[in-house]
Amino acid sequence: MQNQNVDKGLDLQMFVNRLMEEKKFPESLKPDALEQIKADLLSRVEDRINALIINNLSEENLDIFNKMLDEKGNDTEIQAFCEKCIPDLAQLIATELTVFRQTYLS
Repeated sequence: MQNQNVDKGLDLQMFVNRLMEEKKFPESLKPDALEQIKADLLSRVEDRINALIINNLSEENLDIFNKMLDEKGNDTEIQAFCEKCIPDLAQLIATELTVFRQTYLS
């Protein structure tokens, strides 16, 4: 199951890489600047996904979720909890990523 979390992290990296390719930054941009843009984009995508999760949890489940985070819970357990509490989580994330992409590229 840990590999699944790694895969999801890689999926977000791939999403960000594709966004940057589609944005077509000038070739004159320095590699350090591109890496900073990439890190910023990844952070923004993760923030959007986290907000989506928080907004779709009931108050009771949000309390449990926060407790899991405070206790430095296992990523696999946290992911399973979110998927159990938000049955359409994968679809919601896909929609959020689509909206983010459209906004970023426009």
